[in-house]
Amino acid sequence: MKRFCFIILILLLTFSCEKKETAFKTLRTCIYSDPQSLDTRKVRDYISSEVLFMLYRGLMHYSASGELEPSLCKRYEISKDKKTYIFHLKKTFWSNKEPIDAYDFERSWKKILEPSFPSHYAELLYPIKNAEKAKRGKIDINEVKIKAINSKTLKVELEHPNPYFLFLTSFCAYFPMPKNIDEKINTLAYSGPFILEKWDRNSKIILKKNPYFYNKDKIDIDSIHISIIPNEETAFQMYENNEIDFLSSFLSPLAIETLGKVKNREDSKFIAIGGFSFLCFNTEKFPFNNKNLRKAFSLAIDRKKIVDNITQLNEPIALRCIPPIFLNDQNKKLIQNNERELAKKHFDKALNEMGISKDQLKITFTFGSYIVHRKEAEALKQMLEDVFKISIKLNLVEDKILFSKLNEREYQFALSRLIVRYNDPINIFERYKYKNHPKNYSSWEDKNFIDVLNLAQKEFDPQKRFRLIEIAESMFLEDMPISPLYFYNYTILTKKNIKGIYTNIVGDLIFDDTKILEKEEKL
Repeated sequence: MKRFCFIILILLLTFSCEKKETAFKTLRTCIYSDPQSLDTRKVRDYISSEVLFMLYRGLMHYSASGELEPSLCKRYEISKDKKTYIFHLKKTFWSNKEPIDAYDFERSWKKILEPSFPSHYAELLYPIKNAEKAKRGKIDINEVKIKAINSKTLKVELEHPNPYFLFLTSFCAYFPMPKNIDEKINTLAYSGPFILEKWDRNSKIILKKNPYFYNKDKIDIDSIHISIIPNEETAFQMYENNEIDFLSSFLSPLAIETLGKVKNREDSKFIAIGGFSFLCFNTEKFPFNNKNLRKAFSLAIDRKKIVDNITQLNEPIALRCIPPIFLNDQNKKLIQNNERELAKKHFDKALNEMGISKDQLKITFTFGSYIVHRKEAEALKQMLEDVFKISIKLNLVEDKILFSKLNEREYQFALSRLIVRYNDPINIFERYKYKNHPKNYSSWEDKNFIDVLNLAQKEFDPQKRFRLIEIAESMFLEDMPISPLYFYNYTILTKKNIKGIYTNIVGDLIFDDTKILEKEEKL
């Protein structure tokens, strides 16, 4: 009898352990809008890129510790002149069991570089030899130096040595798409840790673990349930009610009423990333085609009031474009803050140059619909009206419409934001190299700026290169096509039983080491 009871006890313990180990683990979060595209080649918005990082992988990947490491490639070789890269791919598979090969990379990258293809990040491929010429329609696409030598070997030749090319390959625009890609998203195959199981637009996205992901044994999460919640207060309340497990400020902006409250909570984490908020001026349209008016507006702003009273997340005010995370405590001021008298002088000079009185000045300020953005816009309007004694019309639009208006240059000045797409500050200025760049909302261009940026892109010595980038930055802010406001802190609220959610310098969430613990465990 004792032996029988002992056996029963062992069996019960065994089944209990098995149940605990095999419990289905779902991570719940939310985003404020649907992704605009799940095609890595067409990515244009932050929401899309975050979801794409869950679904796809490229040659390189940032680890949870922030190190750049091989992902779909097992190793790479760089020539002595640093202009040729040869990537040797791992034996990996798409989620439809088809092998991922070098031809997938060649085909996807060259598609981006077709002149008619609607890519918003084509310039990230311009370090590749003949890439920019092909995109501009000057040469045939087959002259671009991207070549699959065989199924597991990819050869890439660059225009010149490039110190950040490997970083570029970690961004989703460099992730290959499968051969059978079409507009029916649910037929796609995936290369990342998760696959798309369901997408109910304006409602939810459900991802499940990819059984063919090369590193699947490391992924602890079985599924990610993403609710699409456009209202900030609703999203925060869902977190408070344990309906979602983590909330991230870039995927779902925090309600303004909660901003000050979350700073000292144990479940909150603040991470400096490479991004900033800014005023964007349309330099091709009256009245912000006048440099002195742009400078006047920038000088009149009290950035500290914005971060102290509205954003409330300890953000550093931005008196330059390069975020502190890139500066190693070498920060310096390139523009001035809250200089009202100097602002008035530039304003009067602008009116004189334009040949108008301030009563004739009709200005509209365009901004997005989220509560924080609305409060920022209202505060900025008040500051500018107080200094210049003018009237500014507010133009509130939905975020999708905002970026459509910016893309079409249908605005005078607007509230916008920028996050670098790879670990290098030069990415901030690349978008302003040419006025027709889709992200150059200011339509600003300067030949001397282009020349300095070209030198920086070729320079391998870190100190010389950074000095060139700073020269380009000074030239840029002297002409003031934008006015930086504050640098971003990425804010994450996470339940106690969720461990190991990380973000990198460009703000991408990394779930490779994420664990969902039993809630009853002592944490």
